[in-house]
Amino acid sequence: MKPLKVLSDLLPIPSYTVIILCFFFPFFLIKCGDTTLMSIKGTDLVTGVSQQAMNERMKENLKQNSPFGSAFGNDSSDKSSNTDSEYSPLNDSKDKKGKENIPPSPLIIIAFLAAIAGIVIHLIKSIKKKYIYHISISLVGLISLLAFYLTFQSKMEGLGNNQIGMGLGGEMTISYGFGTAFYICGALFLFLMLFFGVFSYYLKNDPKAIYDSSNQRSDS
Repeated sequence: MKPLKVLSDLLPIPSYTVIILCFFFPFFLIKCGDTTLMSIKGTDLVTGVSQQAMNERMKENLKQNSPFGSAFGNDSSDKSSNTDSEYSPLNDSKDKKGKENIPPSPLIIIAFLAAIAGIVIHLIKSIKKKYIYHISISLVGLISLLAFYLTFQSKMEGLGNNQIGMGLGGEMTISYGFGTAFYICGALFLFLMLFFGVFSYYLKNDPKAIYDSSNQRSDS
């Protein structure tokens, strides 16, 4: 069996599994200077997350990562969390209710379901031409993440980094950014799409690069 055929059988499940696991790590980060105030996981964007849960996370992050956490106490943490909620581009500033929760993101849900669908389809032996499904699934997942990224960036326009007073005669900068897990998901979707695109090309134009001449050809 040729390397391309072996890889087409082995790559999908580990790749989709890593994508799913990435959803349990931060997709979005809110920082104050070098300190992470808030990390929003991919699963938070799938299920939604309450303001109370975000406040609790921020308190824990401040206690663990910031020298100001223990000095300011709970009141400061609550104030910081409210300030962060006010500036967060994930919320709609025109909707008061939008500040109370981060709602599920349809685009992130689509990407998550695409990874699950990829595993399910690859495990069903009766499905033929799986490479077509993998190309479609990875394309859908990549487009969903890219659309979420561009939508977020459009909300960031004109917002930039925000300065907030710390009550000590100084200011700290609130900054936003995507986590490594988000980029890994996008990179893996892109990789799968390109790989099965190449696989499809050779399957149609040079089957010998995929199948041994002694083996009967069957669609992957």
